[in-house]
Amino acid sequence: MKKNEEQLIQECLKGTQRAFKAIYENYKGYVYTICIRYGVSVIEVKDSMQIIFMEIFKSLKKYDSNKSLFKTWLTRITINQILMQKRKAKIDYTTLENENINLIENDFEVPIESKMDKEILYGILSKMPSKYITVFNLFIIDGYSHKEIAQSLNITENASRILLHRGRVWAMKELKVHFKDSISNFKKTV
Repeated sequence: MKKNEEQLIQECLKGTQRAFKAIYENYKGYVYTICIRYGVSVIEVKDSMQIIFMEIFKSLKKYDSNKSLFKTWLTRITINQILMQKRKAKIDYTTLENENINLIENDFEVPIESKMDKEILYGILSKMPSKYITVFNLFIIDGYSHKEIAQSLNITENASRILLHRGRVWAMKELKVHFKDSISNFKKTV
């Protein structure tokens, strides 16, 4: 952890307002990005961030720099708070237990440039239906297992797998539409 961060955390624990503001300023963009990535609407993002930062500051005394980096710890709190807000909003993940769906990954080949603009990708993913985006983010981006996702969202592991599959199919369809010119040009050169 950066020495400056350590000092800010210690000052926050003493109640120094300048330190709270500095941590907020350092991480507000990062927390905002996570909120948007998890499908928090632009209208609700300000309220969500306020709840998240209140929890971060309230839990600061529990942070242990020997166990994780501050940013990693802050990420976990941010994701957990978003999930709690989604549970309170009662997002319908529907019962997917009885659905027969082939979960073998489809062979999507979307030849796009390796340096895809993150903003374009996040823009596309921000349009993903809310019942898919949470599982998609937890599994693909944040590395949660289906077991962890199931526990966090109070769904079954099979439902998590199905939602991930549908999210991937949706994302690939959108990427194909967005990058159809790149795909057409690639096919012409092959």
